[in-house]
Amino acid sequence: MNEMNVKLEKIRKSAHVGKIVTSILTIVAIVGCVLCFISGFCILRMGPKFDQVLDEATEAGYVDTSGTNEIGSAKTINIQLIDPENFDSDIPAIQEKLENSPASFVYGIYLLGIGIVMAGAAIMIKVISGTFGLIEKDENPFTDRIIKRVTTVLIVVSALLLLTNGAGLGIVSGVVTWLVYTVMDYGRTLQIQSDETL
Repeated sequence: MNEMNVKLEKIRKSAHVGKIVTSILTIVAIVGCVLCFISGFCILRMGPKFDQVLDEATEAGYVDTSGTNEIGSAKTINIQLIDPENFDSDIPAIQEKLENSPASFVYGIYLLGIGIVMAGAAIMIKVISGTFGLIEKDENPFTDRIIKRVTTVLIVVSALLLLTNGAGLGIVSGVVTWLVYTVMDYGRTLQIQSDETL
């Protein structure tokens, strides 16, 4: 019985570490979200001035907007930057913005979109952090409540991977979700049998 308590304590310690790491990642995602929203709104408010500064930086060679996924020395990951010249809208206010300050509008909206993604990531990571906290505080990590919570979080992560990174990672994550569920369900069965023999 003492060995079981030692193993349960290891699970609690692992959950505690997971809670700390995910709490830090939540803060990072929130900061990234806020910075993207502030930057996006500032670029939108700059309007033609942003376009002028971008043109000057491009002429001076500081910025390359030729579609190589680079802005200065920064590169985007798997995202093709939009060429403002090829973007049209049926909404008059948006079309006017595209004609007067196309780069400002497109890059501002781009940053706001990234901010929304970061906000979603912060929420998801916070839910994961809460799951670690639940495992850390509970006497037994093999309760129905914890199994449902862990499985739900893994299903959502699998769905997000499927939608954002393609079928390969989504399918692998789905298989891992099923494996974790079956292991936890087996642990619950063993825990019930252990409790009945006491």
